[in-house]
Amino acid sequence: MDFAKMRPFQIIMMVVFGLLAVVGLFLFANYSGFNGGQRVVGSVTIWGTVPQEPMRNALRDLIDRHKEYGNVKYVGKNPATFDAELAEALASGTGPDLLILSQEQLLAHTNKIITIPYSSISERTFKDSYVPIFDLFLSEEGTYGIPFAVDPLVLFYNAPMLETVGVAEAPRTWEAVTGLSALLTKKSPDQSVTKSLIALGEYDNVTNARAIVSLLLLQSGSTVTGETSNGLRSTLASAGGTFGMSPAESAMNFYTQFANPTKTVYSWNRAMRESRQAFTTGDVALYLGFASELSILKAGNPNLTFDMAAVPQPQTADFRTTYGLAYAFTIPKASKNSSGAYDVATTLAGKGMAPTAAIRLGMAPALRSALTPPKDHYYAPVFYPEALIAKGWLSPAPSSTDSIFSTMISDITTGRRNVRDALYVADQALDAAI
Repeated sequence: MDFAKMRPFQIIMMVVFGLLAVVGLFLFANYSGFNGGQRVVGSVTIWGTVPQEPMRNALRDLIDRHKEYGNVKYVGKNPATFDAELAEALASGTGPDLLILSQEQLLAHTNKIITIPYSSISERTFKDSYVPIFDLFLSEEGTYGIPFAVDPLVLFYNAPMLETVGVAEAPRTWEAVTGLSALLTKKSPDQSVTKSLIALGEYDNVTNARAIVSLLLLQSGSTVTGETSNGLRSTLASAGGTFGMSPAESAMNFYTQFANPTKTVYSWNRAMRESRQAFTTGDVALYLGFASELSILKAGNPNLTFDMAAVPQPQTADFRTTYGLAYAFTIPKASKNSSGAYDVATTLAGKGMAPTAAIRLGMAPALRSALTPPKDHYYAPVFYPEALIAKGWLSPAPSSTDSIFSTMISDITTGRRNVRDALYVADQALDAAI
């Protein structure tokens, strides 16, 4: 372009437009929106079965720090009706933007949720960042969720009951548990149990029976379910183990003996009341419950003196194992604000928020880097380490698993089937449910 031939007006206009272009580029590069530089998260509704009040308190912590999350809310749902409510809401277009699911719920909802690809979070980063139980959320394409918190199974024990018979600490092995039966289980002249060592052996009146049976199966070496060439299948009837007995058989023989009146460890039967209630009234010495139940137990009987310990282990075990509920944020395919939901999930599950949110729920954070117990929390040093050794398995819907396990235990305790046959029937039922 020949500037010598241009008129002064043209030159002035070119200079003006050039300056405007430079200013515009600067403004665009430094633009932060009309909200003072804050991200636009939008409205995000979260559904889950974790307690409502602690979760809402965690959200208040988040909103106090970051005002852009002011339209995020949590709605706690009843576990018994969660699946039906979610299906109805999704069908009507009124479903949530974000879900908190445990691995027990995952399989029933994988067709409804988004897979977060490994391009967003690599498999290596995922495994390095989160405790091992969350590997259950991984698929070939990515992860089904952003790990949030772990609720490990622990042992609550009535300290005065143990001290009365000269026992100074909670039993660390299952062999030690069975050795306490004669000291702590009390029976009336008609052989009715009046004081119990531990609630094991039955199913329908044992709080957390699904978790306890899963614990014993996993500690025995059974995986309960596993991937095969035909997809996910039950392993309950798998052979192996010692003395011709499979791991699952060993576990179920151990569990059901506590409901057998002919056994020395007999301490529970189906006529007794629900086990958590029996523990809070001081009629059961040992109670297997989730760490998050601490507040429930305290509220159930403020005068009860109890403590928390790690769950007992088989004496011959090479590695310690507990069962846990691994909670992760998952995004429904029908979410109206999936980008906002992802933002909320990564923020709540991040190191800045996860430790506070998890401890409010009575759980441990999913992040390995956040597993330092708070100094002012009496029980966290017990259940935080348990998050690292917690295991789980991919199951059908919890109600289906309960039906299968309840039938299996009842078949054994009533003598309808021997342990091996009951496991075979349960194996077939579990495959059908999957």
